[in-house]
Amino acid sequence: MSIDFFFEMLSLVIAIFCYTALKQTKMVYFIPFLLLTVIVEFVGYLAVTYGIKNRNYWIYNIFNLIEFLFYAYLFASNFQLKFLRLLAYASMPVLILFSSLNYIYIQGSENFHTYTLLLGSFFMVFFCCCFFYEWVLPEQITQNLIRQPFFWICVGLLLFYLGSVIINALFEYLRSSDMIQEGKRIYVFINRSLNIILYTSFSISFLICRKNRKESLSQL
Repeated sequence: MSIDFFFEMLSLVIAIFCYTALKQTKMVYFIPFLLLTVIVEFVGYLAVTYGIKNRNYWIYNIFNLIEFLFYAYLFASNFQLKFLRLLAYASMPVLILFSSLNYIYIQGSENFHTYTLLLGSFFMVFFCCCFFYEWVLPEQITQNLIRQPFFWICVGLLLFYLGSVIINALFEYLRSSDMIQEGKRIYVFINRSLNIILYTSFSISFLICRKNRKESLSQL
């Protein structure tokens, strides 16, 4: 197993460890989500190990859609401005519709759905920017942003999806015959690094939830 899988597992373990604090918020849904993530990654690892990699793209295509819908729901739950909440909720049927059309008419069932990934990545980056915008508004700017658990979720998502857009845009070039071996190593290295950043940010968020709850209880 790769090192980024270890960080996924660690993030799940920390989420379970912080369950008492997370259950007070929508963050508790990260526990089943991360469990699903670990299962999907383990199935993908087995597929590569037994030489059936090209047959398991459908698993990642479905999971990517679930992933985007989950994050969109979290953004909708954390936005303060009503029109941003509506935008986050509106993105969910758009993603479902586009993913379905992509499956039926464009990239099919046997290919990795890069178009859906690009659209979902755009939404995630946009929502992250919207979240940061909300926190520079006059009524919010006096609060300590780094003590907000969802801030760290946004940091991880922003870096992850910006990096993903760039690396997937260069995917065909990296697979070109003149640099196929080096390109593969570059792609794997960047992808694993982005995963480590993402799941580390999740873990920090869970620990901040726990720390904030302990501080609030101590003040009672």
